[in-house]
Amino acid sequence: MYNPLHPAKNMDLRQIVYEKIKQAIVSGIIKPGEKLSEVELAEKMAVSRTPVREAIRQLAKTSLVTLTPRKGAYVSLPSISDAGALYELREDLEMFAAALVSVNPPEKELKEFLEIFKHMGNDTDPQKYLEEDRRFHAFLYQSSGNRFLMNSLQELVDVINLYRPYSLGDTEYIRHLAEGHVEIIEALLDRDERRVREAMRAHIRMSRARLEAYLNTHTSERLPLRP
Repeated sequence: MYNPLHPAKNMDLRQIVYEKIKQAIVSGIIKPGEKLSEVELAEKMAVSRTPVREAIRQLAKTSLVTLTPRKGAYVSLPSISDAGALYELREDLEMFAAALVSVNPPEKELKEFLEIFKHMGNDTDPQKYLEEDRRFHAFLYQSSGNRFLMNSLQELVDVINLYRPYSLGDTEYIRHLAEGHVEIIEALLDRDERRVREAMRAHIRMSRARLEAYLNTHTSERLPLRP
């Protein structure tokens, strides 16, 4: 398995260290609630603590990391109210992005995604679903043609995706999510903006309800988890 925390060997060290730590967080190698040790991260990447410290501060600005006075930096785990705020914004932005794509949908790629999600059933591996889900939504953002929208959505979804592996639950739920993708894609291929918006709204709200339910039963897992 690729580990983004291997030694960094490049000129733009600060940016490379930032991207490596970010990828480790987003991919789940460093999990929500874990403390970020400057010493350990610097040793793993064979760099000094300075670029690691700067990367952690930069990550705190994206909400992926929470800085706690006198305790350090932790990978963020949102409260239920945080999750609600994230998903309210995501719903509006993704509906807008999908509506933009519906004007001139990239049919070839959408049909490929359609086949992928149509064949997802109760035996689908959760990691496989997450991988395709991330690819599909990233493709939609890019296809919107609005780079500011794309960047805003990607930053937002990076935070949300931290917790999704823990809230997916049973495979039947994954099948329902896959069916939601099929509805979105079919509406896009039909260039039906109203259906696209409705399908995207339903899909995002299903994901939101699941994450909020997960957080509601894990109230002891608020930051900071470790001293």
